[in-house]
Amino acid sequence: MKKILLSCVSVVFAVLPLAAQVPVTKTDPETELAMIFTISFIIFVIATLMYIIGVMNANVDPIADLYFRIKNYIVPPPSEVAPDVGHIYDDIRELDNRIPPWFNYLFGITVIFAFVYMTDYHVLGISKLSTDEYLEEVVAANLQKKIMLASGGSINENALVALKDAESLKEGGETFQKFCISCHGPQAGGIVGPNLTDEYWIHGGGIKNVYNTIKKGVPGKGMISWELVFSQKQIQNIGSYVLSLQGSNPIGGKSPEGQKYIEPVVTVKDSAKTL
Repeated sequence: MKKILLSCVSVVFAVLPLAAQVPVTKTDPETELAMIFTISFIIFVIATLMYIIGVMNANVDPIADLYFRIKNYIVPPPSEVAPDVGHIYDDIRELDNRIPPWFNYLFGITVIFAFVYMTDYHVLGISKLSTDEYLEEVVAANLQKKIMLASGGSINENALVALKDAESLKEGGETFQKFCISCHGPQAGGIVGPNLTDEYWIHGGGIKNVYNTIKKGVPGKGMISWELVFSQKQIQNIGSYVLSLQGSNPIGGKSPEGQKYIEPVVTVKDSAKTL
């Protein structure tokens, strides 16, 4: 037996230098993890064989006895009889039955899974924790938003005008129907939010005020800021669509809220007269 064990150890030590000569190439995390467990298993086998040879003098009887004890504990032999604990209730005798084998298997699997999980996520860092994945997704989402907003172009917010062309109003209406009807209703008559079809405004009417309200939102009333969702052109289209609904008086619209808004008249000086 001792000669056999020595031969096994010799073979293992002979294989290790050959494995070290294999060219190192970049592998995926799963392959690296498999290699780590394989090497760990080989080291465990070597340590076990060396312990058997050096400490136990190649006497494997204690190990075999331990193996059969564990086996009989996990899977009780058919001839085994459960001990009687001496309790009888309603003519039912209580026996000290073993834990079901499937439960022991399940417990062993959970222990192995916990070891693999801890090694993978917290020791080697091969797989990413949920926090790291979340932060990466946030960075990617912010980058995507910036690209989307940049592709929409920029406008001069100080010189805003309400758009009248059919294409802009159509795009603004589609966006309104998708994101705004839950608070303002399909015809903008108001549900949770105010009626947008009358002349009264809580935060001011006109394209500039409506644009700014959409852009910055009204957090105190539950309206979020849309400037990181829509481009400037999209917000202008939505504001123009809302203003195009003035006077439509939808059925079931809410009562006016805020103050009546009158668009200020902008006078342009005649440069010739000024000169």
